Amino acid sequence: MFELVGSSSPDEAPHRQHQATQRQHGISHDSQRQRDQTWDQDMETTTMDLADGNLIGPITVGNGAITTACLTGLDSPYSVLGCSLLDPFDTLCESPERLRQLLRHPLVKSAGEPLFRVDQQTNLVLFQGFQVEDAPLSFLADKTLFHALSLLLTLEANNHVPNYETLHHRGQVLESLRSDLLHSRDGVPSLQIITAILMLISYEYRVQDTQSNPDTAAMHIRGLQRIMHHPDILASGYSPQRIQQIQRALSWQDIICSLATGTPRLLPLEGNDAFDRLRENKLYHSCFVLPEGLAPYTGSWPETSLAVFEDLNAMCQLVDRIHGQNASSADLNDEDINTIPAPVPLMEDLDDEGYPLYNNQANLEIRLVDLLSQTKADSQNQDDLIYRACLFAAYLCTYRLSAGLWEGHFVPEKCVTEILKCIADFSRHVSPWKLAPDISFWLLHVAGGLTKSQLNKKQAALLMQRS
Repeated sequence: MFELVGSSSPDEAPHRQHQATQRQHGISHDSQRQRDQTWDQDMETTTMDLADGNLIGPITVGNGAITTACLTGLDSPYSVLGCSLLDPFDTLCESPERLRQLLRHPLVKSAGEPLFRVDQQTNLVLFQGFQVEDAPLSFLADKTLFHALSLLLTLEANNHVPNYETLHHRGQVLESLRSDLLHSRDGVPSLQIITAILMLISYEYRVQDTQSNPDTAAMHIRGLQRIMHHPDILASGYSPQRIQQIQRALSWQDIICSLATGTPRLLPLEGNDAFDRLRENKLYHSCFVLPEGLAPYTGSWPETSLAVFEDLNAMCQLVDRIHGQNASSADLNDEDINTIPAPVPLMEDLDDEGYPLYNNQANLEIRLVDLLSQTKADSQNQDDLIYRACLFAAYLCTYRLSAGLWEGHFVPEKCVTEILKCIADFSRHVSPWKLAPDISFWLLHVAGGLTKSQLNKKQAALLMQRS
């Protein structure tokens, strides 16, 4: 299920200097009356904003679900804090104003995958699967999590380029993490700290910095994996379901990190034989063929890559057939296609499970990043460039088949950028329209047609015009 993050109580979160000050000093009756008046005004403003649909910068915390699942102790699907109510008692480690601005920024929509998403209509932060029971509206009161979220949103708002603000938040995250891990109970940190580490990993494989090092993300992936296998983790209050949710998020971070950096995956995953079963089924066997347009270029490709393209071709045909978009794309009749319900479940079919690892789409994406990690990113060989571009195009096609509720923009735009880079590098040596016109046209068609970036659309069109 998609759930929302919250901290279990303000007293359990670290770094509560502001709260301690409030406890030491009483509030006079005049001050209390003044705050009551301010509170009433804020409530009126929030009610008006909600009614008008113009609420700016709310943040979702506490328990809830984003689909039709049963609600847990709430009268509405979300527990929302309006702008004026985000920090009325000065409990956050820094002013929330900048965070409100970041949540309204159009680029932050792609910040959260695969951990959270930012609803662009309501500016809600929706976290995947990390429900904290009995959570009050105070998860951002955790200093480490506050800075980790601010770090990731700032990076996205600045197009993945670090600046003074990202350096500030990164320094605060690392400093707080050292203290949190040192003082964690039984060596197992809180859910807020684990979520902050997952966000830090996102920053480390996204940042475009000449001094960035993929080993940093790898270190945190391995470190968090050791935490999840700590012998006392169950005794620390983590349920098996919670551990599974965190492990799934960490595995996706490992997969996307491999795609972004070109380094091999670090975490083992159980095999998924879904395509093997479909190949053996006489109803679907004929779908598993290599697309004709790829055949002239696959002479030096590894056999494992050919199987991936065959599986992707079959998946596209079956999805088209199931959804009625291309009734002639597979040699199947209506009775046959209905004999096995949902033979290729997609991300959108499994939204209530979070961000699934064990379905056909994820199977293809994992195999593709493994193949990409075996290629040379700096190779200028023409065959290597075509092969890498085709792998990224296959990942992009797989992703765009169905992204579900957790669709982000980082992963597909990363694929588009790499495809265009391969074509541009190819063009420096020889015109792709002379040596490989068909495959070049397909690659640019995929990149330009499936991107959401106007800059990438223009670059794809420019490369196309060079024909």
